[in-house]
Amino acid sequence: MKKLGPGGVAAILGGLILSQILPLWARGLTPFWGDLTYLHHPWRALQAQLLEAGRMPLWNPYVYLGMPLAATMQGSLFYPGSLPFFLFPLADALALFEALHYWLAGFLCYLWLRSLRLAPWACLGGGLLFCLGGVLVSRLPFLNHLAVLSLSPGLLLFFRRPALLSLVLALAFFAGYPPFLIGSVLGAWVLSLGAAPRGLGPWLASSAWGWTAAGLSALGLSGCLLLPAAELFLQSRRASGIGLEEALQFGFAFRDLIGWISPVLAGWKEFGSALEWWKSCYLGFSGALAVALGFRRLERVRAVGLGVALAGLLLMTLAGSNRISSAAWARIPGLQFVRYPGNLSYLAALPLSLLAAAGLQGLPGRAWLTLLAAAELSLYWKGAFPVAQRSLFSSAGPLVRSLEASLGDERYLISPRALEAQAGAGVWDWRFRLYGLTNAPFRLRAAGNFGEPLVPKASYEFMDALYRAPSAALAAALFPWAGIRILLTPGLLPPSQALRHEGRRLWEVYRFQGELGRAYGFDESSGARIPEGLAEAPSVGAPLAFHGEREDRFRVEGVSSAPGWVFVSEPRYPGWSARLKTSSGFQEIESLPAMGAFQKIQVPAGPWTLEFLYRPLSWRLGVLLTALFLLGHALWVWRWALRAG
Repeated sequence: MKKLGPGGVAAILGGLILSQILPLWARGLTPFWGDLTYLHHPWRALQAQLLEAGRMPLWNPYVYLGMPLAATMQGSLFYPGSLPFFLFPLADALALFEALHYWLAGFLCYLWLRSLRLAPWACLGGGLLFCLGGVLVSRLPFLNHLAVLSLSPGLLLFFRRPALLSLVLALAFFAGYPPFLIGSVLGAWVLSLGAAPRGLGPWLASSAWGWTAAGLSALGLSGCLLLPAAELFLQSRRASGIGLEEALQFGFAFRDLIGWISPVLAGWKEFGSALEWWKSCYLGFSGALAVALGFRRLERVRAVGLGVALAGLLLMTLAGSNRISSAAWARIPGLQFVRYPGNLSYLAALPLSLLAAAGLQGLPGRAWLTLLAAAELSLYWKGAFPVAQRSLFSSAGPLVRSLEASLGDERYLISPRALEAQAGAGVWDWRFRLYGLTNAPFRLRAAGNFGEPLVPKASYEFMDALYRAPSAALAAALFPWAGIRILLTPGLLPPSQALRHEGRRLWEVYRFQGELGRAYGFDESSGARIPEGLAEAPSVGAPLAFHGEREDRFRVEGVSSAPGWVFVSEPRYPGWSARLKTSSGFQEIESLPAMGAFQKIQVPAGPWTLEFLYRPLSWRLGVLLTALFLLGHALWVWRWALRAG
């Protein structure tokens, strides 16, 4: 067969990937499943809306009572690969994003394998196994997973080139899923140790210095996200780790392991990368054969070492199904911040691609086996995810239109039982029910959502108190403090004076009947009694004029007959500043925590205005840090160009 060069590899990879994506797009269809609709669309759509309006998307007032937006790592705001989402409708941007990243995954893997001096067709086979194998195909709805994994071969390709390595590390951090980046870094070191020369000491010292320099440079380059994200993490409920019961969901059972070879063996009728994504790790029959041949070609010591590493990884994916794996998961440091044992399967993708390339290397017919593997893997991809019309993402539905007309600046709360409700009239009905964060692009303010992993702890605890209330009528006692006007439930509630039934629009709709505002005025004695934490409090005061001018600022106005307090049902979060305007001028003023998630402020007698602005120091310092390190990289490129010239 004709000699294969990088251009031919790029064309083959592009053709295979476009053959999966273009036919759907041409028919006006798009994948939409799971997190793609619930999380990734809302993050990207809201960011694009705010950028189009000419303001930085720093704060999101629409979810979880309000939380940072630019600091949300999974939103990938600063990742260059997110650019299509700011230029095109989501379904079109999604097709571009996925085509680019599947191609990038395969091509970077090919370049890494070529750097190990393997034959071109063998390297293409390894690259195909990586980008078309079950691990990456199952990440199609998880855009941040896909982006990080597509860059991971670059860690090995530039292992000994610190300047380029730092760029890959920074891009992978911006891509939006740090657990996969940390695991990919550890995996790169394990693989590189296996290929290290016999003089291991000097090699380790040299590599450690290079990686330290690259890591520090990457931290600086990613400062605009790193510092706000670190602040959000420390403020979130995840700062203390994840409970073992939650962490051990979505693991493998022993019977699932045969699915690593092919979904045909695991049960073709039950197979679906959408429903059981964590089990979608298949290599295909051709790929599994190449991997087995690769083990035979490796030196004994290296084969045993890699086999032990993969066996240990396999054991970790079985957590929840046996005591040994579960005990290891509970005791290994760092895993308290990781969810889902099945997720660790991504760590096997590059080692298996290397083994497949090594196995193909010794075959005279490696080109044909590579093409056979490509055909098999392409077959598995077809139909792996449900599709719908592209307008699904932008369509609002009757519930959204109803809330837009009646909610105003107040909030709605969706019942926790809504997640248990499975009845519906197909894809469109499912799309319109405001699951996850899907309210955000429609600028509807929610007091409770599902799916965002890093929620400020105080806001989450207030939401949790609402959901743990024995009845909706008892939960309604907290509604005035959070400005909640509408409650959505899957079924009818017992009659209550606090809640009036307004009919059914996908959910049963109830309107809170009491006095409601986004801010309240209190006299000095009553305001002082508003507790710092979530506890019994005095009745709410008189509603005040609240003006939500834009997402990152608002103001409250009033006239007090005597000194008193103002309670504001907006989260008290670092970066928000308050300024008090009176007849004598402006003064910066400190708010105090109130009712767990919110804040209260003392005001004098007479007319006054409170102006709130979100400009976090973490963001400003982060932008400065990124700018300085970008300048340093630009100077390095300039000096390198001068030397090369």
